[in-house]
Amino acid sequence: MSTITQVQNYQGSNSFIIKMKDAIKKYGSLTSKQAAAVEKILNAPVEAKQVELSDDMKKIQAYAGENSFVKEIQSKLEKYGKLSDKQVSAALGQIKKEETKAATKKMNIPAEGDTIQVGRRIGQQMKETYGLEFNPTILDITKVMAISPKAVKFSGKMTVKRCKVCMCCAKSLTDEYSMLTQMGKTCAKHMGVEYIKDRSQADRFREEYLKRVEEIGEMEFWIPKSQIKIWEGKMDRNFGASGLKTEIDEDRATRSIAERSEISRT
Repeated sequence: MSTITQVQNYQGSNSFIIKMKDAIKKYGSLTSKQAAAVEKILNAPVEAKQVELSDDMKKIQAYAGENSFVKEIQSKLEKYGKLSDKQVSAALGQIKKEETKAATKKMNIPAEGDTIQVGRRIGQQMKETYGLEFNPTILDITKVMAISPKAVKFSGKMTVKRCKVCMCCAKSLTDEYSMLTQMGKTCAKHMGVEYIKDRSQADRFREEYLKRVEEIGEMEFWIPKSQIKIWEGKMDRNFGASGLKTEIDEDRATRSIAERSEISRT
């Protein structure tokens, strides 16, 4: 909140601040010396609390959620009676995210952090829009951008969550290397990530995949509400028709592959 706004919203009895309020009404501003004197007075917690809160700060003051960052800002507002513009902006951003998530949950719509599967047509549209060599299929939601009566506009990235299907096309993983990388060789080629030639390259593949996801960045798309398929990350919870399941223990698949390989050699 600017110095002038604080003076305009002042509700206390300090004669100098009241005089400055009249000066602002008359001249529309304060001199640098007047502003400095006002700030010195208003920096005292007792006087700061005499400034009527803006609507944004009233919203922060009324916050009743569990976000630790917002609660910390809220306590500073209570103690000092004011906040910086950056503090207000950051707190409101967190509150808005919380409100959006609650609203989308109530409407049974995926929220930020959820993972969804899109159909071939929507994947094809994203492929053409973003100049890709593949159809994105499994996406981590980064933002709910708009909601219409029949559809939702999302922003999302290629998923980085480990699962039991290809992270690119959602097809079942059937061989050792695809289970290690969570991706088939063809999809890896289309994404521009060099496929592994032995087990020791799995970590390198993962790092390059994550880098490629960031290079592709966020993609925006509309999806009909009737076609939204949410993966909730629960064990044995199907994700649409593809049978996407959570990898509860990422090492389990690796150990199983190693055991089968050992048996085949004996």
